[in-house]
Amino acid sequence: MTDSSSVTEQRTERAAERSCLACRKQAAKPELLRLVVDEEGQVLPDVLQKAPGRGAYICWHGTCFSRLRDKQLAHAWKRTSIAAGQVVALPQRVERAVLMLCRQMLQRRLSLLSIGRDAVMHRMWAKAPMLLLLADDAGAALVRQVRDACDKRKAAKLKTALVIFGDSATLGDLVQREAVSVLAVDDSPASTNLRKYCLWYGQLRETE
Repeated sequence: MTDSSSVTEQRTERAAERSCLACRKQAAKPELLRLVVDEEGQVLPDVLQKAPGRGAYICWHGTCFSRLRDKQLAHAWKRTSIAAGQVVALPQRVERAVLMLCRQMLQRRLSLLSIGRDAVMHRMWAKAPMLLLLADDAGAALVRQVRDACDKRKAAKLKTALVIFGDSATLGDLVQREAVSVLAVDDSPASTNLRKYCLWYGQLRETE
């Protein structure tokens, strides 16, 4: 006889999974980006998964956005007229939405950030878990220095999350500077969402 509680748990687990519009792989809802359609047929990102209406889901990866086609959007919202050009406009909308969340969270922590090579390398000696954001146009010497320091922290069993995060102008804008090649903040439980959004932004910029 099947335990009714285990059956309920299995159904809940299945219900919490969704398929990516582009690659069709299944994943837990919190690991995917929810999309919604407004009254004008514009497909918009619902990063916090709280917007009303029917939603569809896509992986947080640039490759899936590059694979997305109009017919997949039309199939997801069969009874809704989707405006033209949504496949082209969507990636930029998603990046802007995630950047806004990252900017809000980083600016709340400005006094806790280490910004720039010297400040970050000094902080590498700390034992606290660390979130590192490195610009994709940082110089080769800085990249080697940061990666070597991350390897040493790993050897010392210290946790470090390294995210390649846009260019130095984008990273600087998040913390009200002209340009920033690298910054660090403690990867504490209070920074869970910040780490998640930063990782998502990094994945959006990845392609096969």
